[in-house]
Amino acid sequence: MSANAEYKVNDKATLGLNLRSQPVVDPSTKLAVLPIGQLITKKAESATKPWWEVLTTIQGTDVDGFVNSKYLTPVATFVEPAPHSSLSPVHLRNPGINVTRSGIQRAYALNEANQPTRNGNDPAQQKAEELTVIIEWLKVDQSARYQPAPKTTYCNIYAYDYAYLSGVYLPRVWWTADAIHKLESGVAVSPKYGDTVDELNANSLFDWFKNYGTTFGWTRAFDLTQLQNAANDGQVVIISAKQKDLHRSGHICAIVPETPDHTAVRSGATVTKPLQSQAGKHNHPYFTIVWWNDPKYSDFGFWIHA
Repeated sequence: MSANAEYKVNDKATLGLNLRSQPVVDPSTKLAVLPIGQLITKKAESATKPWWEVLTTIQGTDVDGFVNSKYLTPVATFVEPAPHSSLSPVHLRNPGINVTRSGIQRAYALNEANQPTRNGNDPAQQKAEELTVIIEWLKVDQSARYQPAPKTTYCNIYAYDYAYLSGVYLPRVWWTADAIHKLESGVAVSPKYGDTVDELNANSLFDWFKNYGTTFGWTRAFDLTQLQNAANDGQVVIISAKQKDLHRSGHICAIVPETPDHTAVRSGATVTKPLQSQAGKHNHPYFTIVWWNDPKYSDFGFWIHA
C-alpha cells in the first residue's frame, strides 16, 4: 500500500500496539502504547520488515515513529468493537484469540470450549453445585493464568473469572472517566483497551464496589453467617479490601459454597471463618482465614449477588 494511506490498530494487538522510535524491540525505543482503533498514517516502509514508519496523533500531539504493520488494518475494512450506549457491563472479548486457564491473556474474558457456568434461575442447591464445579474447573492452584510472579499476584483475575462464569458482573476492565462522561451524556462508546477502558486492580475494585456495586446488582452485607448462607444458596459472594499503601496490592476473594470436604468454621451456628477461594501470593481453592482485619487494609467490604 502507498504512503499516506490510513490504517487503524487492529485487535491482534490485544493490549495495544507499541509505537517505537526505531524498528527495534527494546525498552529504550518505546514511545507510547496505541490502543485498538488508533488512527495511523503510513509514511514509508522500513528496511526492517514488517515495520513501517508512521504518523499518529496522541492527545493532540502529532508523533512520528515505527510500528509492526501486522497490527494494522486499512480504515475501510476496520471493524470497531461493538459500542455501548449506556454505563453497562464491559468485557474485553476477542474471538480471534484463545483465552484459557493455561494462558496469560489476563485482561480478556475466558473463552474455552465447554467452560462451566451457573444458571441464575436454577434452584439454590443446583446453583451452589454449579459454583463448586466452576471452582474445581478453574483450578486456581494449578492454572498458569493465576500463578503469582515475584512482584505480581492475580486475585482480581480469579475473582473476575469466578464471577464471569457465574453470570454476574465484576469488572476486569472498566470505563475511563472520559468514557463514563460520554456514556452518561448519551454518547455511544466502543470498549478499547488503554483508550476507553482500563484494567482494575484489587484496590480499584474496592472503589468500584462502593461507587457502582449496587447499580450492578451487588448488596453490601456485614454478617459472616449471612454471607456463608448466601454462598451455600448458590449466590456469588465477594470480599474486597483496599490497601492503605496504594502502591501495594489490595485483595479480593470469594466466599464459596460448602462441600462435604470443605466447610466454614463455626462457633455453634455462627460462622466465624467463612469458606473462601482465592488467587494471590498463595492460591487456594478452599481456605478459612480471617484476613481482612489486617491493619494494612484501610477498608473492606462484603458483597452478595443473587
